Amino acid sequence: MVTEAPDKQDEILIITLLFSGIACVAVALRCYVRTRLLKAFGVDDAIAVVSLFLLCAGVIFTILGVNSGFGQHNDTMTMEQYLRGLKWWCYSEIIYPPTIAIIKISIALYLVRIAVKPVHIYAIYISMAIFLLYTAAFFAFLLLQCRPISFYWRRFGGAIDGHCLHPSTIAGMAYGHGVVNVMADLTLGIIPAFIVADLQITTRTKVAVAMTLALGSIASICTLTRIAYINDLLHTDDYLYSIADVIILSIVEAAVGLIASCLATLKPLIRSFLDWSEKSIGSSGGLHTRMVGGMNRRRTRMYDTELNLRPDLAIVGFTTTVISSNGRESPPLHSSISQTMDVKGDLWLSPSSHESQKSHRRLESGNGDEAAVPACQIK
Repeated sequence: MVTEAPDKQDEILIITLLFSGIACVAVALRCYVRTRLLKAFGVDDAIAVVSLFLLCAGVIFTILGVNSGFGQHNDTMTMEQYLRGLKWWCYSEIIYPPTIAIIKISIALYLVRIAVKPVHIYAIYISMAIFLLYTAAFFAFLLLQCRPISFYWRRFGGAIDGHCLHPSTIAGMAYGHGVVNVMADLTLGIIPAFIVADLQITTRTKVAVAMTLALGSIASICTLTRIAYINDLLHTDDYLYSIADVIILSIVEAAVGLIASCLATLKPLIRSFLDWSEKSIGSSGGLHTRMVGGMNRRRTRMYDTELNLRPDLAIVGFTTTVISSNGRESPPLHSSISQTMDVKGDLWLSPSSHESQKSHRRLESGNGDEAAVPACQIK
């Protein structure tokens, strides 16, 4: 006697809600960093928000589909329930290509902002152009696979007032989309390694920075696995149960790509957290001094890494001359902070404006009289 596999409804719900929830938190933190800490909300940030809305729409379709038969065996549901499940699966299919495309656009725009060499920028543009053109064609095929679109699910209830493309045609388009999807992921994953290759930083730091920027390519694993399941859908008699793995992989792929696109933008938030931790420690003798010193050293290394990500930026130094109360000039004090002028507006790659502003403040003596005025010298 063959034991029937258990339903996958709970599995679909848990994984869908978990990954979409993490994606929501990641985008919220990204928006906080860009609007509150850096005050530089860019186009790539807006696109990330749009992609989150599309992901949430896919999650809603998935939840409605679970209530209508996703992950269930055919012999456990009514025909009406089966047709509703097919409807939500159709909508989930249609929303998948634009969701993935917009997430990749967000990642690509972010890499373009920090790329220096034209060859890297052109590689990103070319790979994205190929991917977007094919995605647009695939999206059109999904919209037009049945006329009217409602015939997609009504035909299984006996309707004859429509026409649908052969399933193998849609499967072929899905295979092609998977291939260009993986190619785009590999391009966006490899380019960061070339961006950091010539930087004057340690190998360990190069690896860390490249891996952070290339996290979005992890989604290609979901894409490859998803392709393997598509062929099974052409030869199954238990359709709504068989699509469970495809649905899970589609949600995970989109969520992981969105999360990865946000992680590299959260460095200012980490810096802000370190500043808050430094203040909350309080003065507790040598322990406090050692902890603050350690954090300052780490923060200095963070600044160096950020500055070196854009070697083409102009480095601006400044010298502070201190005038003593008797009018004699003391030796100039050279600031250890370097300031960058990012022509592309990528503020997170530079030391915070708060630090720069503090370096330009007038120094005052104890009695309130002006004691020093910084003198800026552009190198």
